[in-house]
Amino acid sequence: MSKRARVFNHRIPRFAIVGIANAAVSFGLLNLCFYSLGFSKIAASIVATSCAVLFSFALNRNFVFADKSQQARRQIGPFVLVTVSGSLGVLNLVYIACVALLEHHDAWIVQLIHSVIGLQVAQSFVEINLSTAIGAVVAMVWNYNGYKLFVFKGAAEMAPGQHEVSATGA
Repeated sequence: MSKRARVFNHRIPRFAIVGIANAAVSFGLLNLCFYSLGFSKIAASIVATSCAVLFSFALNRNFVFADKSQQARRQIGPFVLVTVSGSLGVLNLVYIACVALLEHHDAWIVQLIHSVIGLQVAQSFVEINLSTAIGAVVAMVWNYNGYKLFVFKGAAEMAPGQHEVSATGA
């Protein structure tokens, strides 16, 4: 199987699975800390985000990129840097651009939502949520490429004849 086929058959679906699992961990911990443990909203968010980043690092290192060419402590710094730049920088820049582009042009989307599913939403709802979704997709692409190029370089440098280690070790 070619390297390109391996990437599309293994890494990208795995990256999506890790993203979904990571979101579930983050939301779960956020709600657990706030509602069950009595943390403040900020403390709950810090705990949830910190755990989610560590969870994401472990899964991306072992499951998505299968790269143990370096010690984890050498990879965690660049991983956090790529993650933070994607989440704070890229996502927010795309969000701002999308909100600006959608302003005064989103009435047809509101009408489409109402006619298709019968839900009446405000134009601001469409601007905020659609912009966030687009920003998240762009940030995911940023993160994937950043992890591949700067964090898990051992996995990115596989020779064409080498095969990735699967999650089962086979």
